This record gives sequence, C-alpha cells and structure tokens, in this order.
Amino acid sequence: MRWMLACLWLVLAGCQTQTLPVAASACTLPAPTILEQSGDPHGADGRLLQIWDVANDPVLWSNADPADGAYADFRAKLTRSGEATDPLKLLAASPSQANGLVTANAASWIRPAGCLEKLMVGIQHARRDIFVAPTEFANVVMRSADAARLRIYFFTINQDGIGRMSPLTNPALVDHAQGWNVMLVMHTHAFHPGNALLNGIVSPSIPDADFQYNFAEEAGLEQAWITNGVSTVRIPAAEFGRFQRE
Repeated sequence: MRWMLACLWLVLAGCQTQTLPVAASACTLPAPTILEQSGDPHGADGRLLQIWDVANDPVLWSNADPADGAYADFRAKLTRSGEATDPLKLLAASPSQANGLVTANAASWIRPAGCLEKLMVGIQHARRDIFVAPTEFANVVMRSADAARLRIYFFTINQDGIGRMSPLTNPALVDHAQGWNVMLVMHTHAFHPGNALLNGIVSPSIPDADFQYNFAEEAGLEQAWITNGVSTVRIPAAEFGRFQRE
C-alpha cells in the first residue's frame, strides 16, 4: 500500500520518470551445497568441497565487506598482529621472477580484496584460524552462457597448500562442456607472520603458474586470482605465458 501511494505521489508531482531507491545487495552467499566433506572441520584432516549456484550479483564484484561471518575476526586479528599488508612490500621481501612480474604490473593487476575474496577468506578462517594454522582454499568460478548466474566451487584440505586441483577442475570441466565459462580460479596465500617467503604474497608460485597456463589451454580460464584477504592479484589469461613454469 505504501509503495502504491509513493508511486501515485510521483505521478501527481510530474516525476513519472523517477524511480524509488533500491537498497544495495548485501555481501553474502546462501548456504552452499556440500559435495564432499570429511575429517574435523577445524582440524588438520578437514576436507571440504562445496558449491554455490547464485545470481551474478554485482555486489560480489564490489569492495563491500561481508554482512556476517568470520572475515571481521580475521581483519581484527591481522591488525593486532601488526603485520605489514602493503602487497608491494610483501612481494619485495621474497624476490622471484613471478614476484617481480607482478610488481611491475601492480597498477593494473593488484586490487583491494573484494566481496568474493573476503567471503572465501572468512569461510576458511572460521575453519582454521589463519593466525594459528595458516591454510589455503581454492575456488573455480563459472559464469553461465548468458552471464546471469555464477557457479562457485570451494575446496580446502585445511593444509598450507591445496595439492591436486582435480576435485575442482573435474566438475568445472563438466560444466564447461555444458556451456559454462571458466571465469576465474582463485586461491589464497595466507599471512605467515615472520616467514617472508610465504607471508601473504599475491603472486603465483611456479606450480600455480603451471596450473593456470594449462587450465587456460584446456578450458579457457579467463583470469587467475591470488588473495591474502586484504589484496588480490588478478592476472588475465593473456599474461599466463610470461610466468616461469615447471
């Protein structure tokens, strides 16, 4: 009733072309569908593969903070740790071919972590506190042929690494054969206080670079993202061949 009265007022005021403001979407995801789960969710043997099928909501590509979840706790603990978060300083502390290439392209490749990355980091931090036991997760994000929907896979073995990527790539390849586009692969390089070689470096390792190059060849991967929860490098597929590989 209130909406109808508001519309009537707009017409009477001669403002037929105006629209009522629409609230922005919250940075959140619905409950996922669990495809595989074993071990202790908060222990070193925890393993999880899950998926979201959602609308391609612009908020996921914004810099919004999650509406709920453990990301806020992650940021609070990061602040208390006193760790540096400048991505260029973290890269400079561990010189390598890949780190130099990312640094040289930082202006176009490195961005503040967005809603999607923050949501994923919050999920992993809730499983195992990053500042107690740094661990990694990986995602494959698929986009429907009409770009209206996303299919987001999330995989972790609660370890400081991912190991085989086939739990993610196998279902993604099935989706790709059915017309879905492989929009991006993302994984985390967690903060490791006191260990410059591993400390939140937003750059691909040699195995990472090898994987992203080969997956682009196989399935048309468009971008590779690496995030530490604060900053994210977003490398376009056209640049994959510039990185040192196995």
